[in-house]
Amino acid sequence: MMYIKNTIQDFVIKFKTNDLNMGEIDFTAEENESSLPVNLNGEIRFFYSHLILNDHPTFYGTFFIQIVESQDLNEILSGWRVQNDTAWHDEYIIFAERNGDVLFCDTRNITSPVYGSIQKRNFIISGSLADFLDVFCSAIEIEQSKYDGDGTDDDFNFREDFLEDIDFMLKSKLKDVEAKGFKQFFFG
Repeated sequence: MMYIKNTIQDFVIKFKTNDLNMGEIDFTAEENESSLPVNLNGEIRFFYSHLILNDHPTFYGTFFIQIVESQDLNEILSGWRVQNDTAWHDEYIIFAERNGDVLFCDTRNITSPVYGSIQKRNFIISGSLADFLDVFCSAIEIEQSKYDGDGTDDDFNFREDFLEDIDFMLKSKLKDVEAKGFKQFFFG
């Protein structure tokens, strides 16, 4: 649980360091269990019971995502839980959204593996929520510190060196199939 706690705290710090981010994210050491409308376990439960989320927290930049607040978990899931849909399970919990695509955890596993879903096509991004938060924060760190918050060139295409730096970081932290999933979700 220490690893997930550290990655969540880093996630909060990364959020607070970019003035362009909207909404609020705070870490609380006290478990905040009363506000969980869906059945959670493992790392995703830890995530929601130790974060205070307000005003649709949104990360700005290349790795733009909007974090789903706990009170909105049921609502966002309602559009995904379709009868006879074999690709979607009730144990999937959507925790972030990006232009209609989502990031979700599979709560059947205590590590809460993270998947991306683009137009309802699902693919693995990391073996745990902690691993996802770690690479997400590392990606933001690269974009902010090395590229001054912008990994694109004058024509708004991603810079080759930026993509190479992200690729190198992902390969050092994730399995190849997961790194591919991360890039598919954020870079198309």
